[in-house]
Parts: sequence; C-alpha cells; structure tokens
Amino acid sequence: MQRRVFIGVVLFGLFAMADLGAAMRRADPAYLATIRDDDPVRLPRNLAPAEIHLPALPLPERPQVAPTGPVRAQAEYEANAGILIRWGSYNALQTEMVVPLTTATPPSDVWIVVSGASQQASASSVLQNGGADLDHVHFIVASTDSVWMRDYGPRFVNDYGRRAIVDHTYNRPRPNDNLFPSTYGAQIGESVYALPLIHGGGNFHLFRNRDAYMTRLIANENPGLSETQITNYFAQYEGLEVTLTDPFPSSYDSTQHIDMWMLPLTDGKVLIGEYTAGEGGGVPKAVTDATASLMQGRGYTVYRTPGWRSGGTHYTYTNSVIVNNVVLICRFNGETTRNAQALATYQSALPGYAIVAVDCSSIIGQAGAIHCIVMHMPDLLYRDEFDAAD
Repeated sequence: MQRRVFIGVVLFGLFAMADLGAAMRRADPAYLATIRDDDPVRLPRNLAPAEIHLPALPLPERPQVAPTGPVRAQAEYEANAGILIRWGSYNALQTEMVVPLTTATPPSDVWIVVSGASQQASASSVLQNGGADLDHVHFIVASTDSVWMRDYGPRFVNDYGRRAIVDHTYNRPRPNDNLFPSTYGAQIGESVYALPLIHGGGNFHLFRNRDAYMTRLIANENPGLSETQITNYFAQYEGLEVTLTDPFPSSYDSTQHIDMWMLPLTDGKVLIGEYTAGEGGGVPKAVTDATASLMQGRGYTVYRTPGWRSGGTHYTYTNSVIVNNVVLICRFNGETTRNAQALATYQSALPGYAIVAVDCSSIIGQAGAIHCIVMHMPDLLYRDEFDAAD
C-alpha cells in the first residue's frame, strides 16, 4: 500500500529546527505554587470510588456511519494548530504547559474548555500572569466532568481534506464528558462520526504511515465484538491498521492504556517504557520488551525511558506531549536521576526540538499525566494527497 504524501512536511521540519529559545517563556515555579484549582473534587483517570458500581454509558442510538471518503487520523508529531485542554483541575500544571506553547517560535494555540464567563476570566488572569500569550489562547464554554481530555475528547481526522471528529463512547460514567465531542462539533460546524465502540482515547497511538497500536483493553470493553471487527472499525473511521498488544495488569496500571508506556516520536522513532523483571509479575517488562522487539522488526528505532510503580502509583515518562517543535515531558519530585535520564533520552531522540520538563508530581497519582489531559488539534492547511489505493 502506498503511503500518503504531504505537502507541508518540509515546512514543519524547517520550523522544528528554528531558534527555539528566542521567545519561549517558562512559568515561574513560585507563581505556579500560588495557583489554585476550581474543582472541589478532582476525578481520577480511573474510576472514582463513587463510580465503581455505576453502569457504563450506552452506545449512542444515532446511526453509526463511517466517513464515505478517504479518511486519515493524524499522528501527534505531525503539524498541529495546537492543543485542546479543560480548565478547572491541575490549573498550575496546565499553566506550566500553556506558557511555553503559546510563546514558542513559532507559537502553538491552546483551546481551553471552561464552564462559563467567570471561569474564563479567572483562567485568562492566571495564564496572563503566568506569562502565556493570550493571543494564542481560545476559550470554549461547555459542561464537562473531568480534566482527562485525551480519553473523552474529540479525535480529529482528515476527512478527504476536511477536518472532522470521530467520537467514541467514553469508558467512564461521566455523561458531560461523553457529550463534549458532539457538542463541540456542532459549535464549530464539523462533521461528527460516532465510532460504535466503548473506549478511552489514551489507549491509542499512531504513526503517519497508518500504523496504530492499542492494548486489548479495547477488546475487553467491547466483548460483543471480535478483535478483527474492532480493528476494522478503526480502518473505516480513521484509516488505520491497528496492532493490539497485551495490557499491563490493572493492579499495576488501572487504566491499561498504551499511552502510559508508549509514545510515537517521529515517523521512524518510538519511545517505550522500560521495566524491571520483578514488577507486576513481570508482565510490564514482558509487554514492553515484546512491543519494542516487534517495532524494531518493523523498522522503528526504539528509545527506552524508565517506568516503575511506587506507593501505589505507576510512574512513566512516555505520557508526554509533542506539539510542533515543543515537547512537554514529565518530571517527578525526588527523581533527579530518572528525570535527567528521561530528558537526555528525549534530547537524543528529538534533536532540534525544545524539550520542556513539567512537574507531574501532582497528577501522576491519579493514574495519568500530561498526555492524558491534552487532545491535539491538527493543522490541515497543507494539502493531503490521497493515493489511488484509498
């Protein structure tokens, strides 16, 4: 199968090599310490105690119609207009992310979901005082339940040259979160295709060549479907060829999402967590080593960063975010050696990018980190050539 050709990739490569230090700001740690959240209760990425016995959300009754034309989901490392986040929880962490993105050379835009005018005014003040460029911040007023935008948010695809949304049913009993993609799609006038699967969006990674990866959590959450039926849906709705891997034990990682141990870096590079033999019954090591070997066999260069469980928390450096020429990576309190090792790995794998380490100590105990609270907003201004094989 021929690969699709993109005009604009060269331009993206050029600005990835720009003078990244010319304008980028970093939020002052002393200021970040003064920022407070709006939400009285932070819902975790996994199920909160009060949600454990709630029924799962049903699949929508509206017709399940896939795009009729060629469709393509975009890799996160490709050109992006910016990112989509939800304000209210982890506001200090989100400020630490927004400031360098909006002041980079060139800047990326950030769309922020807020509950109303009051929260928008508060968020604007916090971000401006932190050093963000508000010319590159846009607000969306909508009702939501949690911060985990990656898991419930709109998955943007290229629907034959137009941007569209693929909307799955969120695998958490959070109705406002689940409705957000269709509500937002209606606000901005974009087509919304209802993917007939229960899913958490962090259990998903892909490369430009259509190569995509998920754990078998997707099969466990959709027991009425075969793995072939599930992967066929991703081919129909997002133009992908999906490989399913074994998940980590839920006792080790309660989400069982692949973004907790994998991150595509470029067309030929991938980051995979590295675990010791004794942890999680040896399953995390077996899963990641097997996937690393598989991907090396497929021609990828594999980089490894530490992953481990301590005090009931799964720590990882793969749950990071690439936005154009900026890479936001995790750092954790008390992990000087591991933090330095992860930073060096990213710098080696992505020369010419600005690698920004942000403090994820406050969020990692909720079964997720910065990749989990971001959805990429693809830039489709360049031309997408669909080959005849499509």
